[in-house]
Amino acid sequence: MKTYIGADALALLKEKFHSVEYNTEEAKPAVYVPADELLQLLSFLRDEMGFTRMENVTSVDYKTYFEMVYHLFAWKTLDTCQDVPDENVWITVKVKLDHEHPVIPSVTSVFSSAEFEEREVFDLMGIDFTGHPDLRRILLWEGFSGHPLRKDYKQAAPPFVERITRRGH
Repeated sequence: MKTYIGADALALLKEKFHSVEYNTEEAKPAVYVPADELLQLLSFLRDEMGFTRMENVTSVDYKTYFEMVYHLFAWKTLDTCQDVPDENVWITVKVKLDHEHPVIPSVTSVFSSAEFEEREVFDLMGIDFTGHPDLRRILLWEGFSGHPLRKDYKQAAPPFVERITRRGH
């Protein structure tokens, strides 16, 4: 079972980053941060709180907005959290983005491992990552039109092929 960051650590984040929002009533509280503070928050989590591993980067399309989701974990105990047991600790960081123009800073300067996953999100969801070292399609070809994991994506109809039937015997 995963252990998520506790109330003490969340309070510390709120003290350092006033715009951070979270719900301590949730079993797995997610930290919401504005896009312009994402890099500072991730740097703080890595350097000051020991979250040295970015496990996953993904996105969600909610029709009216996109949400970038970052899953990080720290090996063993976080010194800043008294209510966390001696095991790996997880945190989820989320950023809401405008659906019409989804743009967010690339986190590759903080976690270089995010490079491939940001390209995948760009390719399939159309979210632009400013400052990414190599932002190009990774699964679909360069001439592909649209982003197939978006809720508003309309797939082109396949070409009509006349059915061949067997006659006789």
